[in-house]
Amino acid sequence: MLDIDKIEAIAQANTPQELMAALVWQRRFNEFDGPEVITDLAQQPHLWKSFLFTKPIYAPDRDGLSLNGVLETLLTMANYRPMPETSLMHFVPYPADTLYLLTENRDVTVAQLMDLGKKWRADVVDVYGGTIPEGEEDWEFREYFAMRLRRGLWGETLGDKSEAVLICYWWD
Repeated sequence: MLDIDKIEAIAQANTPQELMAALVWQRRFNEFDGPEVITDLAQQPHLWKSFLFTKPIYAPDRDGLSLNGVLETLLTMANYRPMPETSLMHFVPYPADTLYLLTENRDVTVAQLMDLGKKWRADVVDVYGGTIPEGEEDWEFREYFAMRLRRGLWGETLGDKSEAVLICYWWD
């Protein structure tokens, strides 16, 4: 059930990034510790521009893996029930396991974010940039992706743009 007054208050008091941070904060599983990740990001805002926490995204997706992740998330949210601490059954509030982080394409910044992936005990940390790897089979998608990352971040002044990279952290 949606409480419109509560939703309105939350929406007016928070940015989309703060709402996403709250979802990350809720999660703890295996080696993933949401409060640790958000605390580190909050303490180092100069390292990142935005982030999204979700299921893995694959494109093009011939096997439906992305759609399965979306379906799993929707089913989990639909079936969520608050349970008392004494209950043997507990529901996952938001079943994400992959953090996508957008940052400027600077070697020092990317290296620091890769180090955070180690600190956070991510199983896989990948960097996707504005270049297309040799022999890439999905070149049309990669070409578009690379184009969007090139000069995709706006600067403080109008017309000032910089190149971005996407860092993907995944926990099993």
